[in-house]
Amino acid sequence: MKNIEGLKKKYLSFFSNKYYEKSPHELCGDSLYKCSMMAEVRAYIDLYVPEPNLNIFDFDGQISKDGQSVRVIPEDIAIQAKDSICKYCWGRTWTNLFSEFKGNDKDISKYMRHNSMMSRRLKEGAGLVIYGKSPEKIGRTLIASIALAEAIKLRIRKGQRGQSYDWVDFPRLKDEIRNDTETAAQLRSCTWLVVDNIIRPHYASREQQAYLVDTIDSFFIDRVESNLPTILVFKFDIQQHFNIEENMGVGISKIVQNKNTFLIPLSKEIIGR
Repeated sequence: MKNIEGLKKKYLSFFSNKYYEKSPHELCGDSLYKCSMMAEVRAYIDLYVPEPNLNIFDFDGQISKDGQSVRVIPEDIAIQAKDSICKYCWGRTWTNLFSEFKGNDKDISKYMRHNSMMSRRLKEGAGLVIYGKSPEKIGRTLIASIALAEAIKLRIRKGQRGQSYDWVDFPRLKDEIRNDTETAAQLRSCTWLVVDNIIRPHYASREQQAYLVDTIDSFFIDRVESNLPTILVFKFDIQQHFNIEENMGVGISKIVQNKNTFLIPLSKEIIGR
């Protein structure tokens, strides 16, 4: 994994001052441990999560364009997506939480801090599949960022510090696998992996299709058989006239079809959990 020491040191000073108004060398015992763990988590989030400063409260199906909010996902799709990622991370839908806590962000955040489902998702090897066709940024990467950040927060719990993380674009992953690199081996075995920017493949021939499938298939099959959670981010609608197994292999198909996988569509055709 990446070296976090520089960032961890920065955040250790920040949290020591924020919570105790002291420098790290003035702390000891539980206070030092608390600040150290928070600093470690924040450092990993900064290094591995593309949108580390955004969270579930920032996802609403809109983007800012020319100083105005522009809706890029229909409101009903955005609500269902938000419900699904909340269910994956915290075991309850956003609609349910918003209703129970009357829209109070602080109360919702407090509930989320104490009711993470990520250790269960890890135990189940439960993946996450985010997909939707749009030329706009519609929140695919943000949703994956929310999930990976919550997974990293597991490090605060005892016995969870041995986990590893990575985030890779699909074209780069294919190159690493094809060249049989050390990075490919690390990605194959890391605890939580996000594979982003998966575009719909277009093959010039059956031979080209078979070559790509053969190249990447064992990678994803190994992750499935090792029960490792994989988060797949597709830049197209996988439910619209697309055979996953034929075009992308058994491994990716197994992740998509697994009963523990959560599917989050960001387009109008919805077939999901």
